[in-house]
Amino acid sequence: MNEQNISENISAIPTEIAHRLESSPQDVRSELWDSLSAEEKGEVLPLLHEEIKESFLKRTTVDEITSITDHMQPSDVADVIDLVPAEVGQEIVDCLSEADKKLVEQSLEFADDVVGRWLKHDAITVSRNRTVAQVIKHIRSISLPVYTDKVLLIDSKRHYKGAVTLASILEASDNLLLSELPLVTDINVLNPNTSLTDLAAVFRIKHFISAPVVDSEGVLLGRITGDDAISVLQDEADRQFMNMAGLDEDSDLFAPVLISAKRRAVWLGLNLLTAFLASFVIGQFEAILEQVVALAVLMPIVASMGGVAGSQTLTIVIRGLALKNLHSGNTQSLLKKELGVASINGVIWALAVGVLASFWFSDPMLGVVIGTAILINLITAAYAGLFIPVLLDKLNIDPALSGSVVLTTVTDVVGFLSFLSMGAWLLT
Repeated sequence: MNEQNISENISAIPTEIAHRLESSPQDVRSELWDSLSAEEKGEVLPLLHEEIKESFLKRTTVDEITSITDHMQPSDVADVIDLVPAEVGQEIVDCLSEADKKLVEQSLEFADDVVGRWLKHDAITVSRNRTVAQVIKHIRSISLPVYTDKVLLIDSKRHYKGAVTLASILEASDNLLLSELPLVTDINVLNPNTSLTDLAAVFRIKHFISAPVVDSEGVLLGRITGDDAISVLQDEADRQFMNMAGLDEDSDLFAPVLISAKRRAVWLGLNLLTAFLASFVIGQFEAILEQVVALAVLMPIVASMGGVAGSQTLTIVIRGLALKNLHSGNTQSLLKKELGVASINGVIWALAVGVLASFWFSDPMLGVVIGTAILINLITAAYAGLFIPVLLDKLNIDPALSGSVVLTTVTDVVGFLSFLSMGAWLLT
């Protein structure tokens, strides 16, 4: 990378620099990272995927890390501390101001997958006994935090007492007290132990710009904003997309060859085991396959149709679970719908493939066998595509990570078993 290109990236906004870093091969990425200032690194580092973030931290000195964290939000500093050795983390904390140290330690009290870790401390908070004029003067005296749509009301002990929209304040008379203005009624007060998945669901349904975070004693801890929820939704989408292929959601596009090979080898090995299971089923019908070669020719069609149909149902169900749209109260309704779809498509394609097979091999009975097998496998795929992810979710196993492997095994085994067993019965 030449100096001009580096300069162009330095002048870009942090999100653009982060994107360029993640899109660059290792050598170019290192060169660009080294060209950034400590302040720029502090703005860019929280935007990077975990794996890339960790690789940069490993090659950065302790002094440089403490300099970088001076330009980061407390929650982002806590994330860095999680990724470095304990002694380095302690040095980071020791270099913070007392105010920042308190906020970072508060963030570290929570797991990285709950609201308490990621809340912001920049909400505008005032007493409800303040006048509109006083609040407006206060707002003008500070830098208005982004995603500020409301003012949060607290008492002398920071107990949360409600919220008033900025619009209500600007429209009201100067001498009115905030306690006289209408409170926001549709706001969700979040608990710091709320999971990020539930947080994203709340923001997606309610379309909030921000929401207060209050502990069990009613004390206001901070707020969560819309950009946090969007990041969670994006991360969840990335995770599910990568997990469908058995990959880590934070996998680096330009990760070292050996690391990438190791990750993929695990899932290739698992897939091999399931393939052996399907092969074992086929092996039980070796004699009929030798007698009726057409069965071997048509066999992949049955498994393929079931696999595709099952994947369609699986994808819908995993999305429903992620968005909290699917629960015990509507699972049966979805099952009826998916069985209906499978039955209609099963009959249509069973007839189409059956007729084609009959003409191809001049054997009407062969058409009946493959048509019936397709219908059975599509209905099985609907059941499996729904219940496999639901069961895995109840067992706290990510359905996006292992659901497709289990589903493929089921549709392959059922497809081959039904097709070959009926072939052995009707064609010999």
